[in-house]
Amino acid sequence: MALKFGLYGAGNLGLSLAAALRKTGKDFVGVCDINPAAARKGADVLKCPVVNASSLARDANVLLFAVPDDRIATLYEELADYIASDALLVHFSGVLTSEVFTSSLRLSAHPAQTFPYPRLEKDVFKDVYFAVEGTDQAKAFFQPLLEKIGANAFVISAQDKQLYHSMCVFASNLLIALLRYTEDIGVALGLSETERRGSIFRLARETINNAAESESFNNALSGPVSRGDTETVQKNIESLEGLPAQQKLYAALSLRLLEIARRKGLPEERIRALEKLLL
Repeated sequence: MALKFGLYGAGNLGLSLAAALRKTGKDFVGVCDINPAAARKGADVLKCPVVNASSLARDANVLLFAVPDDRIATLYEELADYIASDALLVHFSGVLTSEVFTSSLRLSAHPAQTFPYPRLEKDVFKDVYFAVEGTDQAKAFFQPLLEKIGANAFVISAQDKQLYHSMCVFASNLLIALLRYTEDIGVALGLSETERRGSIFRLARETINNAAESESFNNALSGPVSRGDTETVQKNIESLEGLPAQQKLYAALSLRLLEIARRKGLPEERIRALEKLLL
């Protein structure tokens, strides 16, 4: 059976993924988006027509639902009568399972990657990890497509989908919150925006790169907790008295670092001394 792809939602992720699939030789029979400009751009990139939702459901046998989470189930219900029973249905929500579809060929495939704009450059999905969840037949069909665009995939259960998404939020969105808290300290110091961003982002990038390149977090950890330097930790805590949110966060995160410091061999008496400061 010839594969005929259809894209619902020509936004950042949808267009990025569809373009990558097209570069591997996959044919798109149409694109549909409520935003006419986005639909036209998608059609230009994918070399296919802009079509209405029901026509696309009839004409395609691989339907990519790259629409907002709260639209996936509703759109599917609207189109169910037009979709062939052997069509593969895929959505890309991080938190919803494939069970929003009732088809036997259903899949959720979420990339652990941000797409702030459509990324159309070569190898944009190289080494990007997708969490895939769905029926065995759908996984067997779609995982090789992900491999062709250079991505990796791991399988999770429907029960674990929400926990997986929480992991992604910690690795991405909550990092922004942590950086914002850090910037507030720079503001309190009276640093200019250039000085704040220059110092904070250089240090953050180096730390993340070190952690990524190290075999474990043990090798990437430095600083006063790693050394068991109670005097410096005490001074840090005192310096944050005017910033209570940062002070609480400093203590909570430093307690987590103690576990890493212990694995690195920090003596127990120093661990206990730091715990007294941080609890």
